[in-house]
Amino acid sequence: MPSRGMSTGAASRTFDLEPLGDYSLRESAGFIDAWHETPSEGDHVEGHLHLAFLSDGAWVPAGVCLTQDAAGRVTGTVYGTAPVESVRQQTARILSLDVDGRAWPEVGRRDSVVGRLQQMFPGFRPVNWSNAYEAAAWSLISSRITMRQAQAIKERMCREQGASIDIHGHGLYCFPGPEFLVHMESFKGLFGRKVEYLNALGQAALAGELETEPLRAMPREEALKSLQRLKGIGEFGSQLVRLRALSAVDELPTAEPRLLQAVRNAYGLSPEPDLAMLEELAAKWRPYRMWVAVCLRRTLARGSGMMHSRAAG
Repeated sequence: MPSRGMSTGAASRTFDLEPLGDYSLRESAGFIDAWHETPSEGDHVEGHLHLAFLSDGAWVPAGVCLTQDAAGRVTGTVYGTAPVESVRQQTARILSLDVDGRAWPEVGRRDSVVGRLQQMFPGFRPVNWSNAYEAAAWSLISSRITMRQAQAIKERMCREQGASIDIHGHGLYCFPGPEFLVHMESFKGLFGRKVEYLNALGQAALAGELETEPLRAMPREEALKSLQRLKGIGEFGSQLVRLRALSAVDELPTAEPRLLQAVRNAYGLSPEPDLAMLEELAAKWRPYRMWVAVCLRRTLARGSGMMHSRAAG
């Protein structure tokens, strides 16, 4: 495991993560503010990044306060009852700190477009969904509506049905656990078969069919096929989960049309590239093709993260 280190005191609820390669916690925080931040109450504490999520497997609410020192080491303080080591591993995955990033600068030297992206977003690594379950739920909630509408539904679901975590005075809300989805009969804003699909998603999660690390260990096609067996999860949804919850670092999102627009803009292409040209261009991005794709996608949002999980002010 590239990121490592956990404090050993009997009463300690802290851990350390040592990034391999350049990393900026502040850059992650900027991305989360416009994408993946948990709905929250209270003021942000400058210099801290707060996360709240359900722990892998056990679905125990967990909160963590993260800071970074001058040497680059990230320290986390755990809130809630989830085991510290479990929270450490999950936090590392969420922040892409379980990936060796020492070869990332070389990609920028090979491809000047990537080099400019690295200068635009210094120390950036993609911030992933907390687990495959939440990413799949988002895919179902957001289908056929705008990101803003979907985020309003998801945020209301967190506030009304999710567990709350207090991180030294900052209240955050986790996405509701599978038990809620299983028994949900309706929810404002959900239409068509979305409730049915979310019921089935909750059942799959409780049955152990949506465990993040086992899915992550599967070969690509096997993982995608497994995800597409979930009701309502098609090609786009399975790729979303694979790339942004399972952190498939060297894979490309071929079902994301806005990526092609971003590539066209960044490389000055006319007309917009097709998937074959994308594959050809992306050969220079190895072994971080997903990282480059996320950076390119960010350029369409003026550098912010994806807007679909902005917390209410």
